[in-house]
Amino acid sequence: ALNLLKLNAQWRAVLRATKARELRRDVAVLSQTLARVLDRKDDVISSLVTDLEEAEAQHARALSSHVHNVDRLLQLQRCRLACLQDGYEAQLRALTSEFETERYRGWGGGQRGCHWVSP
Repeated sequence: ALNLLKLNAQWRAVLRATKARELRRDVAVLSQTLARVLDRKDDVISSLVTDLEEAEAQHARALSSHVHNVDRLLQLQRCRLACLQDGYEAQLRALTSEFETERYRGWGGGQRGCHWVSP
């Protein structure tokens, strides 16, 4: 009975040693697999960071171009508005002058009196 217990204990030790070797091998394989997966993920992250930097640079260029174009349009509209304002003021002066001339003529040049009122 004592020999059987020793035999069983030795057998269990052999099985444990075998299982430990298998587990160490599995851990090594899993470790290598994990390292490869992490390397791939690092590469993807690096690629995404590069893409993001390029997209940010492109966005900055587009924004700068847009702001430049809006500034040019604003300047153009201000010039257009100034031209329209000048035209309006010239027309106003012409109409005012014409009105004053007509009024002056209508009143007889200020010399003959008011012929608009006389029947």
